Amino acid sequence: MNYVFHVLIEKTSGSWKARCPALEYHGAVSGGETKEEALTHIQSVLLLILFDMEQKGMEIPKDEIRPNGIPIAVDTAAE
Repeated sequence: MNYVFHVLIEKTSGSWKARCPALEYHGAVSGGETKEEALTHIQSVLLLILFDMEQKGMEIPKDEIRPNGIPIAVDTAAE
């Protein structure tokens, strides 16, 4: 299944933090030394969360579009 979720990213002291508000309750928070690394990591986290939710038959929350949110595409069928 294909999904698009918006991610918020912010610079912290020496690193970057990425989080997906729609799935944050499920653990959709990650980071990295660079903005690109943080985005790559959050995409992997989203894939794991969404794949697990699909396998368990859980309802996938609706995306929360936020100002300055970055859309991240995730394809769980690729797993």
